[in-house]
Amino acid sequence: MAAQPDSNSRLRTVQDYFRKVDLRDPGIMELFTDDVQLFFPKFGVSRGKAELARFSQRLTNYLESIEHDIEGFRYVVSGDSIVVEGTERGVTRAGVHWPDNEISQGRFCNVFEFDGPLIRRVHIYVDPDFTSEDLERIRLLRGETAGHADTRAIASAYFERLRAGAQPDAIASLFSEDIDWDIPGDTQRVPWIGKRKGRAGVAAFFRELREQVEPLRFEVRSLVVEGNEAVALGHLESRVKSTGKIIDSEFALHLTIRNGLIVRYRLFEDSFAVARATSP
Repeated sequence: MAAQPDSNSRLRTVQDYFRKVDLRDPGIMELFTDDVQLFFPKFGVSRGKAELARFSQRLTNYLESIEHDIEGFRYVVSGDSIVVEGTERGVTRAGVHWPDNEISQGRFCNVFEFDGPLIRRVHIYVDPDFTSEDLERIRLLRGETAGHADTRAIASAYFERLRAGAQPDAIASLFSEDIDWDIPGDTQRVPWIGKRKGRAGVAAFFRELREQVEPLRFEVRSLVVEGNEAVALGHLESRVKSTGKIIDSEFALHLTIRNGLIVRYRLFEDSFAVARATSP
């Protein structure tokens, strides 16, 4: 009769599981029984390695990277079960880093159940709203009025949709119909900048921009929030399709957000470099 694995060997398996998750190691499937059961919020319950692989792929499509603080884990061992409490962090495919340690904390709890040396059940308890976009619930739970919780969350949602290449109307839905929008510069040489009115005007901006410019790099280096105001500092690099020339510029974006919508938008970039890149 084969000896049953002890708690230490199972703890090592759990730690190996998290290391393989972080590395996206396909060998992780060797840690599970063929009929493994998975639970994840908003995904539900599934059974079998094929379903586990399908879930893993969906998560990979959303997250660029994920990292667990394995050294800081806390464990509860009872019979064939191991409960793990810990923290995680990562970056979405849209380039948004989480947690923000203000609204989101990156905390999770996993419950593992073993059959001999293999995991036959893993239930994951975590907030799947990694980047805190569930604004209404955030306000409710934090006892805040619209505005303060919204400012960082709406600004982050804007950048995430921008990086993800969301449809212009989806981006424009973050803006008020009374939006005060302006990108200063030479509007005679750069037709997509200048003032815009309403959500339709914002959507038109992004359509025109994509028709004329190919994005190469967009990086937000810092986001400072105070009350209803948010200022983002970063770097952008784009190619003007008509000339093939590169726009390479630092930028500062000032947003004012009220009642869950962007009401004022000012983008400051190297307008001379932009105008020069549009010239034949």
